[in-house]
Amino acid sequence: MEGGEEMRAALYARVSSEEQVEGYSIDAQSRAFRLLCESKQWTPHREYIEEGKSARTENINKRPVFKQAMDDGLNHQYDVLVVHKVDRFSRKLRITLEYFDKLAKADVGFVSIMEQMDFSSPWGKFALSMLGALAEFYSDNLSQETKKGWHERREQGLYCGTLPFGSMKSDDGIPVPDMQERKIAVDGQDMTVRNYEGLKMAFELASQGKSDREVALALNAAGYRTTGSHGSRPFSKDTAKGMLKNKFYIGYIPDGKGDWMEAKHEAFISEEVWHQAQESRERNRKSPKHRPAKATISSITGITYCWYCKGRIHIGTSQHGKRRMFCYNRSKGWDCPQKSALLEIYEYQIERYLETFHIPDDYQAQILEAHKKLQAAYDDREKKKAELEARLKRIQKMFHWGDLKEDAYLEEKADILRALQNLTPPEEKSQLLDRLADFLKSVGKAWKDANQDQRNRLARQLFEEIWVKDKQVVAVKPRPELEPFFRLSYEEWLEKFESESSNPLGVASAIHIDRP
Repeated sequence: MEGGEEMRAALYARVSSEEQVEGYSIDAQSRAFRLLCESKQWTPHREYIEEGKSARTENINKRPVFKQAMDDGLNHQYDVLVVHKVDRFSRKLRITLEYFDKLAKADVGFVSIMEQMDFSSPWGKFALSMLGALAEFYSDNLSQETKKGWHERREQGLYCGTLPFGSMKSDDGIPVPDMQERKIAVDGQDMTVRNYEGLKMAFELASQGKSDREVALALNAAGYRTTGSHGSRPFSKDTAKGMLKNKFYIGYIPDGKGDWMEAKHEAFISEEVWHQAQESRERNRKSPKHRPAKATISSITGITYCWYCKGRIHIGTSQHGKRRMFCYNRSKGWDCPQKSALLEIYEYQIERYLETFHIPDDYQAQILEAHKKLQAAYDDREKKKAELEARLKRIQKMFHWGDLKEDAYLEEKADILRALQNLTPPEEKSQLLDRLADFLKSVGKAWKDANQDQRNRLARQLFEEIWVKDKQVVAVKPRPELEPFFRLSYEEWLEKFESESSNPLGVASAIHIDRP
């Protein structure tokens, strides 16, 4: 909307149960909202007040007022949503980015008073869409990208990530057998377990022909529980399977490319026992039964259409294992001339097209600045670290005084140490921001480096529709807020392709921003 006086503003204000006890003021949030509306000549449309609710949940059904505020915004009942502080909106970055994306699609702005984040202007709405779209894609997938920063650790033969069951870090960081004593109650009986001994037991049972399920049941009965990011849980058939297939235990680490490389740590299990276990597990494997093929996710699944009949284009696999795109209506017997073609033919064309996607430098700088502010609003690493360290000291004192039993102390200590280990280091946050900058400069490169699932996420964030005719991508419909950056000269595009010496995949001369 043009003119600040026409803008309808809504406030979302929240206070949790703990904050109510501490006297955190809803009135202060409301008062700041009204002052903002007055200064910008906005019309205060509605105040959504939610009391006694935490914003840490990812299930918004547990926050009915928040859900109502989002639904009303998506139904265009107001033009800009205001919060006093970003953590009033959500304490989960993923949820924030997801709803930034939804608000942007509905042409609704967003303002956070305390962080001075204003996405109510035309530029701001574009930045909001970029944060909600590209940053969402990036934050969701950069966990894999940032693993590239672990290359040096791999080169040194060191494991990256949370160590597998039965192992622990030594003082020099090299994995060694986990011989820590853990006390656990099983069927009312106190037991002492050492995870390395449980690891050896699992492989011995597997080498004797026990199934993955039987191994899991034996581990549980003996008092062992899983370790890692999911916490201490009983073993299942799948967790036992993952452990028994892990070559980490014979002195290897993943190379980051789907294969294994020699590690610096010593083997935990002899190769003889390892191979016996694998052979026994292979014998246990029943002959495969016919099952319907799982739905395959491809880079452009769900947004690709046939130019001829206007139907959906689906993905399939050829007898040689290559992915092919085909017209669904033709497969049902319709009289459509669209023939199937290899997915890679269309992917190459999309890749070349994305190489032309360019965001001006000043826009890039502003998007990165907005991303920094958003990141800073959620960066409570130091606070969490201090809380965890204080908690660790507290339970140590309680154990020393005899107010905490040894098994409870050891279990809680292990949980705290895991939480400390899993805190995102500041340098990783810096790397993520650097990669986001690179991404904004070269979306084409991001597409080229991504796997099928990542490409699909990226394609959905950039395009609403992709249209194919025979072996050519002939038209695309970008998301509205990104369309200006895709508006390129046909002559410039045509000249670029005609100047190339070869065109091995039958690429179209140009891709239009049109639809049939």
